[in-house]
Amino acid sequence: MKSIQSRLNINFIAVTLILFTLFWVGQSWFLRQMAYDFVANRLSSDAYTVLRAVEMDVGDGWRINADNTSSVYQQPMSGHYFQVSVGGEWFFSRSLWDGQIPTKAGLDIGQENISLIQQNDKPTLVYAKTFMKQGREIQVVLAEDISRIEESLSQLGWLLAGLGIVGLIILLALQIFIIRRGLASLTEVKEDVLRLKTGDIRQLSSCNTTEIEPLVTEINYLVQNMELRLQRSRNAVGNLAHAAKTPLTVIDRHIDTLLEQGVDEGLSIKEQSQRLREMIERELTRARIAGAALPGQRIYIGEELEKLTRTLKAIYREKALVFELDISAKSYFPGERDDLVELMGNLLDNASKWATSQIRIKAHMDDHCLELIVEDDGPGIAADKREQLMNRGERLDESTSGHGLGMSIISEIVRQYQGRFTLGSSAQLGGLEVQVMLPRQVNLQLQA
Repeated sequence: MKSIQSRLNINFIAVTLILFTLFWVGQSWFLRQMAYDFVANRLSSDAYTVLRAVEMDVGDGWRINADNTSSVYQQPMSGHYFQVSVGGEWFFSRSLWDGQIPTKAGLDIGQENISLIQQNDKPTLVYAKTFMKQGREIQVVLAEDISRIEESLSQLGWLLAGLGIVGLIILLALQIFIIRRGLASLTEVKEDVLRLKTGDIRQLSSCNTTEIEPLVTEINYLVQNMELRLQRSRNAVGNLAHAAKTPLTVIDRHIDTLLEQGVDEGLSIKEQSQRLREMIERELTRARIAGAALPGQRIYIGEELEKLTRTLKAIYREKALVFELDISAKSYFPGERDDLVELMGNLLDNASKWATSQIRIKAHMDDHCLELIVEDDGPGIAADKREQLMNRGERLDESTSGHGLGMSIISEIVRQYQGRFTLGSSAQLGGLEVQVMLPRQVNLQLQA
């Protein structure tokens, strides 16, 4: 039920079914009442006809003159019946055959002198009224079989139900069309967001829908604001590292003075100062490598690696490093550029520190993941020491510059992207081999 269209469709169906049910019940009751009124009026009219047929025969007493009644009452089981009571004596129409009309236990239908009964297992309307004629009370009871009317009403009800279902389907189809057309702007925004994520565009396109335009404006503002803040953060890191160099230089001079005076604490202070200077140098290197943040761009691996290798060649120019790149043309990083720069910057920086002269970089992408492999011809790492290297700040060789955060930073980035990070030995170069696998989609499980 997360879909707006699904919610609207379900609510539309529920409301339409309720309204249609009320209409269906209402029309059934209304048409039935109309039919009952029509039959009741006819029975009331026939009652006076039957009353006129009641005569006093001088020789035989009271009787019903059949010539004065409708012929339908003379046909056996015709569905039209009457019976008349005069002074306790009952007279029955020939249509009743040997039966009689029940005058009690009828269902009141809201009509005066009219009730509904079951006559021969058929619904029958009964009209009963007492008249005065020639000083005598005469009770006239008429009945009419309405089973055909009920059957016709039932057929009409089912016909309306079928038409209602067809109408509901048509209206639902029209609503789906209208909703999709109305939400076309949202669909375009969704496609633009995907294009923004993959790097095809830098900002969302303008929208001509009044309700959606503020959303597009806010997203574009957030993208711009994020880029500016990230750039300011990186500039602040670089500025802070540069600013810290001057106080450190002053501190080093004081340390040299202490050492000249033979103060033993000067050695420990100098060691800590050197560590701090190495951290600052590392942050400056990372700031130079990272460059500007460009959110909303598809970050192709080859382009970024060329920039990184040029920078690292300049930083480690005394080693005359050779970088061998094996990068597929369509390989791109499934995330932000800064994360890629942080990841590859640390991988290549570590490889450059330990490599003798050669570093090999592979990057290949398939439908499931991006695979990155960095190998060097350095001394490598023993299998029992690799897990130790993953610990934050851990260093296996204190003689080499660096503070040991590189591998733990790599591990943290890979964890955030739900990828895999393994250390091994390079079969071709003999040094360390680092393999990173990053899924192309969120929550995609990588096979071990």
